[in-house]
Parts: sequence; structure tokens; C-alpha cells
Amino acid sequence: MISSSFALDGEPCGAFSSQAGRRRQHVLGSTDRIGDEPRLIVDFNKGQPLLSVGGRQVGERHGNTVLLWEQEYRIHRARFRRKLHFSVTAGERTVLKVRETSRHNSTVHTYVTHSDPALDPVAVLGLILLEARPDKMGVLNELFGR
Repeated sequence: MISSSFALDGEPCGAFSSQAGRRRQHVLGSTDRIGDEPRLIVDFNKGQPLLSVGGRQVGERHGNTVLLWEQEYRIHRARFRRKLHFSVTAGERTVLKVRETSRHNSTVHTYVTHSDPALDPVAVLGLILLEARPDKMGVLNELFGR
């Protein structure tokens, strides 16, 4: 099972995700528990990742553009890097910066993030999951097939 969490420095976990079947992540808020209705589902089973809540689509990704809860985000990924390094803009403002700090062969992936305080932690983790692609992460250095 692959899980992720997002927390601000000095604060408890703001959002976390857990694997929910093949190539699906349920994103929950800080007060939620595993088994609660997810606040966001990231489904990688379609051609493009699908973002939904309670069976209702709330977003989608096309190329470097993500529409989530009627807000448009653009992902700008640094090219030619082995480690994940990207930023996200909403309009002209950068609202999220993410840089991987873990070793490339590590089974735990660690990221340093800087996000706009107004950005919902569930949205932050959803954007990170879209780019980090936990559905393709290896477990014990094994790559999942497509």
C-alpha cells in the first residue's frame, strides 16, 4: 500500500492519502480517518488523471494544466532532473514549489514544499500526487507495469 502525507512546519498533518485499489489514491483531511469519505480521489486508471469526490468529477489534468474545484493550475516541471522538482502557478502567482530530497533508490520519497498558506492542504497533496505519480512508484525498487 502506498500512502502520502502533507504537513506544514510545526503543524500536524494537513492532509494524507492512502491507496484505494489499483492506481487510485484517496486524499483525506487532517481530521479524517482511513475509511471516511475521501475529500478527493485521484484516479490514474483513465488516459488522463481524474479528480473526483463522491462520484462527482471536480477536476482533471491535461498536459501541464490542472483544473481542480474550478481553479486552474499550471505545473512547471524542471527538465533533465532525476529528482522531482516542480512549481505550480495559479494565474501569475506561484502557489506551490516542490523539490524531492530523497535518494532516487529510496522506498520512501521525501519532498520539501513551499505553498501559499491560502491553498487547501487537500489540494496541495492532490497536486503533488498528480506529478509524483505514486501509481508508478516502485516498491523495493520494482516498477509497476502499465
